[in-house]
Amino acid sequence: MSIDSIIDNLLSPVADKISGLIFSSVTVNGVKIEFLIALLMFAAVYFTLRTKFIGFWGFKHAVKLITKNYTHKNDTTRKKHGEVSAFQALTATISASAGIGNVAGSAAAVSIGGPGVIFWMIIAGLFSMALKFAEVLLGLKFRQINDDGTVAGGPMYYILNGLKYNKIIGKFAPFLAKGYAVCCIFAMIGGWNLFQINAMTTQITEVTGGEASFFYHKGWLLGLIVAIITYVTIIGGIKAIGKFTSKVTPVMCSLYVASAFIICLVNIGHFPHTIKLILTEAFHPKAISGGMFACMLWGFRRAMFANEAGLGTAPIAFSAVKTNKPVAQAFIAMLQPFVDTVIVGSATAFVIVVSGVYLQSNGLAGIELTSKAFATVCPFFPILLTFMASCFVLSTMLCGSYYGIKGWNFLFGDTKLTTRIFQVIYCIFIVVGSAMNFKSIINLSDAFTLFLAVPNLIAVFILSEVVIKELTRYCKRYNVGLFKKEEEIENEEKLS
Repeated sequence: MSIDSIIDNLLSPVADKISGLIFSSVTVNGVKIEFLIALLMFAAVYFTLRTKFIGFWGFKHAVKLITKNYTHKNDTTRKKHGEVSAFQALTATISASAGIGNVAGSAAAVSIGGPGVIFWMIIAGLFSMALKFAEVLLGLKFRQINDDGTVAGGPMYYILNGLKYNKIIGKFAPFLAKGYAVCCIFAMIGGWNLFQINAMTTQITEVTGGEASFFYHKGWLLGLIVAIITYVTIIGGIKAIGKFTSKVTPVMCSLYVASAFIICLVNIGHFPHTIKLILTEAFHPKAISGGMFACMLWGFRRAMFANEAGLGTAPIAFSAVKTNKPVAQAFIAMLQPFVDTVIVGSATAFVIVVSGVYLQSNGLAGIELTSKAFATVCPFFPILLTFMASCFVLSTMLCGSYYGIKGWNFLFGDTKLTTRIFQVIYCIFIVVGSAMNFKSIINLSDAFTLFLAVPNLIAVFILSEVVIKELTRYCKRYNVGLFKKEEEIENEEKLS
């Protein structure tokens, strides 16, 4: 028996049990409603309404900020704390989510829910922008500035510092913060890196001969190579990760979307039918039992896993941005769900449908389905996909390690020894993930990752008034957005 088989036989049953426990659900009229997905959907809709659809009216301002085409008038000279630029943080969070989570995850969504899932993924991506804005704003506002100039932030800190004065939940804030840190560690070790390396191993095995490939029963060797590369890079901290992702992510995302566009051009004759099929299946799906609502739930599940909105991971990265304007960075953070879900994720799902390869899927399928769609253009395209997927995997796991380290250090102290211990454990699980089967990986990865929403959203909901006050103050001061316009109208009415 191979090493891969031993690892898979030992861990896959455990993974299935854990994911089944975390994804507790209730069945209503034949539709299985998972509590975690329902919570994330509610949060996305709630903050979209509270911010008056900020993902739409704030999009232009976000683009101006990231391209440095906007200057804050009457700016203060307060010192800007932080370690990385806004662009580096944005590319880090995009690379953490726009990679295999969309290349393999979007394919899995279509293979289970059918073409209609694409529509609901896009809707989920657009509504996630407001939720992303809220949690990143809180992450920056309540971040901790260390004596050496470094920063630490994320849900652990806005739970601890933001909720401590709350009369009802204040005394539980330290326990809730530690609870999130524990969830973050398990999500990064038992979720992200397992999913990423498994998809990469699957794709490399596929393009090198499938069952005849050298890596078919030796996927752990690929995992070991990637683990070594990951360890060498992550010891440089967020600065090294930010430098890597700022160079790799824009190129890989652009190359991937361009490849998807070429596939659409090759299948241009199927384009009108594909659009019609997506819209029809979104409301009357044939591939999934339970009808439109079941299709919507599956679309939101894949989208929320991919863009991480509501999970609190992006605030950890954005807390390291060198800035004194939390709201401005929160606007920039909104671009992440748009890029990785509305653009990259939907591009993956669309090419699978327009090329017709989704009809060749029997049950759950991941990156191998995307590879088949790429192969409809020319035999070289799956190799190109393998290269892009490998870059996505590496950049995603680098960011995942940073998230996990922050949770680990929150619990055990920020020392060189404690950091190295986590980094070694993290890299060991990269090897483990390369040898497990995809079904167990995707369920366990979804479960661990999405469970982060529970402690995070408790704090985000309670601190929602802080979000609205900060947003209103910013819009009023810099004459930006819908909130400012409404206030001006009210003042004019009072004067008249």
